[in-house]
Amino acid sequence: MDPFHTNYAYHSAHKLNPHAMQEAANHFVGVHDFSSFANAVHNDRVRSPIKKISRFDVTKMDAIIQLEVEGTGFLYRQVRNMVALLIQVGREGLPPEIVPRIIAAKDRKELAKVALSAPPHGLYLMSVNYDKEILKPPVGSPPVSFGRTHQISRCKLLFY
Repeated sequence: MDPFHTNYAYHSAHKLNPHAMQEAANHFVGVHDFSSFANAVHNDRVRSPIKKISRFDVTKMDAIIQLEVEGTGFLYRQVRNMVALLIQVGREGLPPEIVPRIIAAKDRKELAKVALSAPPHGLYLMSVNYDKEILKPPVGSPPVSFGRTHQISRCKLLFY
């Protein structure tokens, strides 16, 4: 690994198959109950574990494999847990078809049987997109700033 990227990317000690990873990532796209990919401690506070993933790309760039996911929001550690499963698929330790089975289980214990959570190295929030209607203050509110809830829309993870 390039020493300049040590703190900015996750290093896999194993050769990864980006084609198998993309095949597995395609199973995440769509509207699903991602309960299997949320860490239980924070799962109690989530309004709904049902999220929409609009895009999950696996791109090979020389020695780097870049993962980029875009969705309407993510559960606590959902992206890290999805990436951990993709790493296992990329190592060819699991078939890509395992993804829909784990999604259907709706149980974090099913994922824990085959993959640990991926470390945060190289995980970046690239952008957050808001519906302009959500950002408008309620009618009759004072013209001062106030907090709003938000959802993460896109993450990127680099591998060497």
